Amino acid sequence: MTSPGSPLIRLSSVDARDLTDRIRVGVEAVWELVKQAYVSRAWSVLGYDSWDDYCTREFGNSRLQLPREERSEVVASMREIGMSTRAIAAATGVSDITVRRELAGATNVAPEPVIGVDGKTYQPKPPAQEPQPRSPRRRPITDAFFDATYTLTKDTARIARLAADDRFGKNSDQIAGSHLSDLVRARDAVQRVIDLLTPEG
Repeated sequence: MTSPGSPLIRLSSVDARDLTDRIRVGVEAVWELVKQAYVSRAWSVLGYDSWDDYCTREFGNSRLQLPREERSEVVASMREIGMSTRAIAAATGVSDITVRRELAGATNVAPEPVIGVDGKTYQPKPPAQEPQPRSPRRRPITDAFFDATYTLTKDTARIARLAADDRFGKNSDQIAGSHLSDLVRARDAVQRVIDLLTPEG
C-alpha cells in the first residue's frame, strides 16, 4: 500500500487486469457471504434483535456501497434466496424504495415466498404498477362544433375582406397559385358537412 508522497507503482496491463478481476471476485464473494448470513440467521445467533440491527452494528459505515450498474443483479440475487426488500435494503445500504424499484425492473425474479427479517415466510407484494394515464374526456360535440363554426365564420369573413382589398386584383395570380387548392379543399369539406346537416327533401 502506498502512502502520500511515495512513488507510484506502475502495473503492466496483465497485472492491472488480474488485480481488477480479484477485486471483482472479492466483491461478489462478499454478497454471497451476506446472503449466507441472512439465510442462516447469523444475527439471531449473535444475539441481535433484527437483521437491520445486525447490519448496522456489525458493519455500519463499512458496508459496501452498491455501484448503480451492479445494483439490479445483486438485489435480484438476494431476492431469489428469499430476502425481503427490507432485508436487502439493510444489507446494501440503499433505501427500501430503491430496492422495490430495482425488483420492479427485473424480469427474471419469480414472485416466490420471501423470508422476512422476523424469520417468517411471506408472500411478496407485487411491484407497484405505474398508474395508467386516463384518456382525456372529450368535450360535448355540440360545444366543439360551435367553437369550430365560430372560428370558421371569422376566418371566412377575414378572407372575404382580403379579397375586397384593392391590392387583391394585382396579386390574384400569385394568391391563386399558393392558396386556391387549399380554398377548394376547404369549400368541399364544408359542403360535405352542409350536405350531412341538410334534411333530405
